[in-house]
Amino acid sequence: MSIDANIIVNLKTVTVEGVPAIMMGINIKDLAHADEFIGHIAEQFKLQRMMSPPDTQAMLITLVSPMPLSRFLARWQELVRNDEILRFFMSQMRKAPILRGLRAGVTLEKASLLEPVH
Repeated sequence: MSIDANIIVNLKTVTVEGVPAIMMGINIKDLAHADEFIGHIAEQFKLQRMMSPPDTQAMLITLVSPMPLSRFLARWQELVRNDEILRFFMSQMRKAPILRGLRAGVTLEKASLLEPVH
């Protein structure tokens, strides 16, 4: 499999209950390139956040992947620790759920990007 098996399906800023929120749908099928792709996801999040209203304080990621959510969270937290801009944008988030599921709409796992991995 190539990195083409990993894709951001949608990325947009919407208003939910009067609060701007970034919504991102992601498919990660190629686990060999998943860590690299999560770095790409973080870069796209930063670009979207820069184009979003200044008071954007929520985000939602939906992930379709055989990869355990704990692996995504560990990589995301590593990126946050090492990227000052990503760390700043994440510090502004009040809600940041991530859901891993199936295309059929079944949720397998859920967590928050704001909480440490255990």
